[in-house]
Amino acid sequence: MVKHYPIVVIGAGAGGLVVAIGAAKSGKKVLLVEKAHYGGDCTNFGCIPSKTLIASGEKAHALKSEKIFGLEFDCKPAKTKEVLERVRRIVKEVRAHEDPSKLEEMGVHTLTGLASFTSPHELIIAKPNGESHKISAGKIVIAAGSHPFIPPINGLKETPYLTNETIFDLKEVPNSLAILGAGPIGCELAQAFARLGTEVTIIESDRGVMPNEPIEAQALMADLFQKEGISINVQCRANSITYQDNLFSICIGKEEPHKTLQAEMLLVATGRRPNISALLLDKAEVKHSEKGIPVNVYGQTNQPHIFAIGDILGGPFFTHLAEHQGRAVLTSLILPGPFKKKFDQAQALPHCTFTDPEVAGIGLSEEEAIKKFGEKKIASYFVDFSEVDRNITASRTEGFLRVVTKKWSSKILGATIVGPRAGEMLSELSLAMLYNIPLRKLARLIHPYPTYNAAIRKSADMWLSQTILPLIKGKKP
Repeated sequence: MVKHYPIVVIGAGAGGLVVAIGAAKSGKKVLLVEKAHYGGDCTNFGCIPSKTLIASGEKAHALKSEKIFGLEFDCKPAKTKEVLERVRRIVKEVRAHEDPSKLEEMGVHTLTGLASFTSPHELIIAKPNGESHKISAGKIVIAAGSHPFIPPINGLKETPYLTNETIFDLKEVPNSLAILGAGPIGCELAQAFARLGTEVTIIESDRGVMPNEPIEAQALMADLFQKEGISINVQCRANSITYQDNLFSICIGKEEPHKTLQAEMLLVATGRRPNISALLLDKAEVKHSEKGIPVNVYGQTNQPHIFAIGDILGGPFFTHLAEHQGRAVLTSLILPGPFKKKFDQAQALPHCTFTDPEVAGIGLSEEEAIKKFGEKKIASYFVDFSEVDRNITASRTEGFLRVVTKKWSSKILGATIVGPRAGEMLSELSLAMLYNIPLRKLARLIHPYPTYNAAIRKSADMWLSQTILPLIKGKKP
């Protein structure tokens, strides 16, 4: 027997939940299919557990840094067994708001099982107990997410390595941890575990720490990590990995002689890949590749009734991007044709890595802007946080703000912030970019004193002091 739904959503992560809950609230009959973990990667293996662990690490680090603030405590040796239990408890609390019973209360029909297509309008859902359900749908939204990429390193798959999906199952904080990869996941967890007492080694094959950030941010964070005791091995290659006597041995190096590192635990944080294979998209005649599903500006695949959002598109793998795309598709599903909503391709995508300090960015780097527009048309404004009163009072002067603009108009092209609360600071610049507010006009905005965002006002003042006044002074009377 085939059961029909007007809307079927595959995947109960951030994007899928937006569509399913929104459709139900608008009075639509909707089925949400999730293979295992309601809440998706962010709730279960990503944002929630990692930021919970980071918070514990920050508290431990603060206690070690008390003398900076004129304090001295008689601290006992740290006990960290409860840290990972706290992580799991908070994940459970957050997931409770997204589990099937809560979703059913909101009017969302749920079905737990692995979805695969049998035709463009039909699916079969294989439940964990071996049962299967046949479903037909008028509209289908694929929000099936992504999984950790495991590189083809000799011996790796025969070892009990960890990923972000398994590391939070550890019962205790490990004595030593090697991490393959120095992107957001690798860097956040490296610092958090190091602050909790773990001896951490980062291994990055080619590009270095936080390779997608501007060079000045990479250098600052690499230096800070090393000061906190994290060992960094960059521009090297893991050639082979073995596991014996409860220790990982990682052979690294591009040329002889190779170097061998050892650690109690190994975290693989080398990127992610879309969850494509189980969907059997060929049977739905949906174009796709291992890199993801291509869609048009409305999130539609080559089959107009089938939409795709979030990680399944192939990245960037951001929760906030999946939610944003989900809201656009939801609008198209619940409102008449003229109100179909496009993905907001014009809006610059913000990002933030939640290390300490945070590293946040949006739009073009200085190098990218110069390459695109030419050096003479670009003005870049740099504020060292040693010049910002709020950072001085908090003894957090290690970061900076750089805003990249069109020279004369001061139109904001991009920004990088390295500092405490950088993610929150970025929103002011993101909003200005969205509504085409030039940087110079932010000088008029009254910023409460003292705040970290005063750095943005300082950068806005620089348009006058560094770009316009030198031009005026240089003119002959």
